[in-house]
Amino acid sequence: MKQKLVLFLCVLQWGLLVSNIQAAVNPVCYYGQVSSAGKGIANVPVTDGTQIVITDKQGKYSMTSTSEVEYIYITLPDGFEVPMKDKVPAFFQKVPAKTSKKVRMDFELIRSKEDNKKHILVVWADPQVYFDEEMPQVHQASQDVKDLLATSYPGLPAYGIVCGDIIGDINKKPSYFSPMINAISETEIPFFYVIGNHDLDLNVRSNEYARSTYKSYFGPTYYSFNRGNVHYVILDDIFFLAKSYLYAGYLTEQQLQWLEQDLKQVTPGSTVVVAIHIPTYSREARNKEWGKESTMKVMNNRSSLYELLKPYNAHIMSGHEHYNENYVLADNLYEHVHAPLSTLFWQAPWACDGTPGGYAVYEFDEGEVTWYYKSVGKDRNYQFELYPVGASRDKKDAIVANVWNYDSTWKVKWYENGIDRGEMTRYSGYDPAIYNYCEKNSSTFKHKYLGAGVTEHLFYAIPQIEDSNIKVEVTDHCGKVYTQEMKQSM
Repeated sequence: MKQKLVLFLCVLQWGLLVSNIQAAVNPVCYYGQVSSAGKGIANVPVTDGTQIVITDKQGKYSMTSTSEVEYIYITLPDGFEVPMKDKVPAFFQKVPAKTSKKVRMDFELIRSKEDNKKHILVVWADPQVYFDEEMPQVHQASQDVKDLLATSYPGLPAYGIVCGDIIGDINKKPSYFSPMINAISETEIPFFYVIGNHDLDLNVRSNEYARSTYKSYFGPTYYSFNRGNVHYVILDDIFFLAKSYLYAGYLTEQQLQWLEQDLKQVTPGSTVVVAIHIPTYSREARNKEWGKESTMKVMNNRSSLYELLKPYNAHIMSGHEHYNENYVLADNLYEHVHAPLSTLFWQAPWACDGTPGGYAVYEFDEGEVTWYYKSVGKDRNYQFELYPVGASRDKKDAIVANVWNYDSTWKVKWYENGIDRGEMTRYSGYDPAIYNYCEKNSSTFKHKYLGAGVTEHLFYAIPQIEDSNIKVEVTDHCGKVYTQEMKQSM
């Protein structure tokens, strides 16, 4: 793996050299206006993906770039609706194939009637559809989101992010990108998209060409927008090596330089949400087993991102790992690794760690945020599963709780016949439901390599009284309490 990483870095350096040579030729002046109802909008960042300029008092901008630029796009300001085209956010314009020395590109926005200081964010990860028979479950998830917003958040603006791997097989024709866009639009809220490794073109000669299909549907792979007091950034942290489907988690220097400029527009202390596909951190890192981290499973230059995020209250949203995990990286830096909507690639009701199919919900209020996991088809208070003695192959004499959205600020207590027995003990092991399901049904799976995986959000306790009544009480990061009870037979 180290040899592959060296190769990856050499390829990256060559790509940067070529990019710098191209930037020195074919200068083009891109200019225009960002406006609403005929009036220019001041202080809107406009970018070509490398440099960022700010609109003047009349909403006008101008930048000298190169003919190699693909898009001119804006950071969508708060107070305006998300412009939509073909059911995806349309904050960008594609540069014509043949350009003159001066190209005008205007952006027209519609002022919003909603106040985004309070808003909801829905995050999906890895829907990863391979087959037609999986699409009804995506429609079901969209309906679940729509119902949740209607019942729990009437009148509040809401937005969504898909953290990559929108589809499973890029080579399958016709592409599932269009059906997925249509299904997700049934939520009736704007969804923003992150590119995942399964969304890359594979039969290309270099990383630079691996995003062609994705871009034809969604546009730029990194960009930003503002909603209320929150600044959102979408990044592309996949570097494709174009050989045997090898890739690495990595932010290119071009993105880092762009992000530096982007964050200069954000007041220090503000809330910043960064959405990526490959996580920045890992369970191996948390356990200080640095040598066990895979270059394909973490952002290898994560420290550079962390440094840029230091002045802010930052939340990183990621997916890729197909399990649910949370990392408190600093007082002002938190990473949410989201379980896949697709569970075990749509072959089971749970992901490999026992997390049921679902999505995350974030409630923003003046930049402050609380969150929970929403299982599709379940009440929002369903936040853990409780198993009786004998259910777990790892702890046969214990009751076991799987608390899938756990982090180090949570408390997991248990009671026996009303007696407070204190906190349950955390351990690593297999969730009983998904383990037993895979043992019974793996021969029928469409993907034969699938199976249950070890998770670190399990808790156990050994009952002391025969036929006792058990209650487990879980308190989350913001003090909300969830309980489950059962009659225990020993």
